[in-house]
Amino acid sequence: MQTLSDVFEATMSLIDELRRSDGSAHTSDTEEYEQRTPRIMKTLVSEYNIITGRRGIVQDFESMDDDLIGIDDSYAIGVMQYGLAAKLLLDENPAAASFYHQKYEEMREIFLARAPASEGEEITDLYGGIELGQFGHW
Repeated sequence: MQTLSDVFEATMSLIDELRRSDGSAHTSDTEEYEQRTPRIMKTLVSEYNIITGRRGIVQDFESMDDDLIGIDDSYAIGVMQYGLAAKLLLDENPAAASFYHQKYEEMREIFLARAPASEGEEITDLYGGIELGQFGHW
């Protein structure tokens, strides 16, 4: 299970904000990003829940070590990092934010297209008898 910190670190790597000396994502330069991340991730997780049919579930984050409950690991790292990058960079670099948002939407669509179909429901026959050739007289 991925944590908020895992997605944050992947995002900082993506936008080239890791500390050069040790590769750390949690630095004084990324402090503002780190403070904004929980609220943004709450939105991204809620979106994931809606598109995967898990309506009514809202996850609040209290720390960067909180788990992303019910989120596919590959989606968390492979897709959410682009959404987080787009939202973090929106004010300071709109061109980069636009690129990351487009990539986020592209990756989200690929993920959804390859997701297994949900169990179907029983279909109720409202017409009765048509399948047996028993039509009513007009």
